[in-house]
Amino acid sequence: MTILPETHVIVDATGRRIAWCEYGDPNGRIAIAAHGTPGSRYQGIPLHESAAASGWRLIFPDRPGYGQTSPLAGATTPDPGFHAWDNDALAILDHLGVGKAALVGFSGGGGYALALAARCPARVDRLVLACAMVPGTPRQSLRQRIRLVSVLYAAARWAPRIAGAMLAGTCIFAHTRSNSVSAWPAADQAVMNDPVAKANAELDGGEAKAQGTAAAVADLRRYDHDLPEPLESITVPTVFLHGSADGNVPIDVAQRAHRRIPGSALEVIPGAGHLFLVHDPEPLMRALQ
Repeated sequence: MTILPETHVIVDATGRRIAWCEYGDPNGRIAIAAHGTPGSRYQGIPLHESAAASGWRLIFPDRPGYGQTSPLAGATTPDPGFHAWDNDALAILDHLGVGKAALVGFSGGGGYALALAARCPARVDRLVLACAMVPGTPRQSLRQRIRLVSVLYAAARWAPRIAGAMLAGTCIFAHTRSNSVSAWPAADQAVMNDPVAKANAELDGGEAKAQGTAAAVADLRRYDHDLPEPLESITVPTVFLHGSADGNVPIDVAQRAHRRIPGSALEVIPGAGHLFLVHDPEPLMRALQ
């Protein structure tokens, strides 16, 4: 049985709630994480023991509209795109009295981590992109993506209600996830079929949808567009961690972005899928050093 970590909440100047959980060493070096899509503050549960042993204190906030964090106010406000998470991340760091921290972007959180690093380099010690999607990736770099994932991105773009139903697992999509396990690489199937990992994923997925699926659909739609800042402008030390067999975010995505960010490093995990950090968090701990 998973023991839930404590949920911390602050209220910003506009009255929005920002919620997060902490993992690892409570006195360790701080890294703040942009969770995947969909995801929540519980996405860090599998990393807790490894982070504690490595001396890291991992801060996992719910991004806007996920879990217990309020969505951004005002439906008519222009979409801030991948900068939608900037103020929340900085508010947490300010609350903790941290001037500069490591930053991690997981999967669909990659665009938000890149955006924060581009706009606020003085607050980011280093950037780690773990199995991360990159905004504006051309179609040819996504040819190896699992068909179901491609359909979901297309639905978010052209039929948001259908994308929402796919993410929620409602109507005809009630068994889509369980019926699609065989489409994933063997490494990811092992994670999906592991009882502990499965329970943690269900907990994270349920909390991710606590306010519905609008935030996740917005995430997917944003990836059609580039960041306002070019990748070439990112100056913080950057490391890409990626599985060679990733069927959600193909390895070509990381390779292409790595070539564009000056001085960045790329560590490819042979045979690993999209979920390899669930069973082996050590590559992340090494990249944070």
